[in-house]
Amino acid sequence: MIFKINYTENIENRTLIYREEEHSFDMNPRNHSIDLELAFNKLTMSVVDDKVIQLSGFCGLTKEMYSNIEIPIYGKGFLIVEHELESGFIYDISNEEFPVQFNSQTGWVCIGNTNKKGKGVEFINNCVAFISDRGEFLSLWLKPKNFPTDIKN
Repeated sequence: MIFKINYTENIENRTLIYREEEHSFDMNPRNHSIDLELAFNKLTMSVVDDKVIQLSGFCGLTKEMYSNIEIPIYGKGFLIVEHELESGFIYDISNEEFPVQFNSQTGWVCIGNTNKKGKGVEFINNCVAFISDRGEFLSLWLKPKNFPTDIKN
């Protein structure tokens, strides 16, 4: 699979939330009709018509993950997945576990390598993916509406 970015002012109009009691991310409203899902760590991204339209899953945040990370520059648009995958299944993006860091001052959580640079796209409100020039998924930056209170510095 290869990731591509289509920059446009139109993005998925969903709200990213963090369910503190479940230690998980979710979307509101939720789309239940999807083609396939892409998994990394314990998160999944839902794909419809080759576009990532939502994400959800477990992501326990601890104080040890705190960092002064700053999100790189990004634009708005669609996160496109070029693939020949069969619908109805979940596919891993990577065999490796991505590192997780967060900055409670800014509210951003990064899942992936903050040192790898690529092109960024906000494909859902407060959900930004960074993709390499070769179409590899590098990192996902999330800024939930309700940042967990028990880990704020």
